[in-house]
Amino acid sequence: MQKNTSATTSLNQINPLIKNLLPYLSGYTILDIGGGKFQANKQHAEQLKINYHVYDKYNRSPQENAQALACRPQLILCNNVLNVIDEGQALRNTIALCAAYQVPCYFTIYEGNKSGIAQTSKTGCWQRNWKTQLYIPVLKRFFTQVEQKHNLLICRN
Repeated sequence: MQKNTSATTSLNQINPLIKNLLPYLSGYTILDIGGGKFQANKQHAEQLKINYHVYDKYNRSPQENAQALACRPQLILCNNVLNVIDEGQALRNTIALCAAYQVPCYFTIYEGNKSGIAQTSKTGCWQRNWKTQLYIPVLKRFFTQVEQKHNLLICRN
């Protein structure tokens, strides 16, 4: 079981990836895995006519999470989530959840200090501090294609 929830890592701002990506996805249904407690990304997506659902184990209600998981997404977003999961099995479970939908999955990675040494970054926040490419072997266990573009990993089956 994950020791650190990293629930306090949520930021009340539109994620830069989402801001740049979403204008191309009007009409899509998107599931944001680990989307945090704030509504900024969802509100931005809805202005662009995107059906946007957020699942977050630590920051959303059981009802909202159930509704999000029941959607039929055309794309999964997982923004700066893998880097705050402190336990290997929890990391694999999160990736497996994304892969189970059999749609393209976009993972962004916050590399922290890039040291590869995991640590608490501030109260209630934990960072893996891996460089983006270190996630590729783990993702390849679940996806046949993994493409890296800076700190974005695009995965497909």
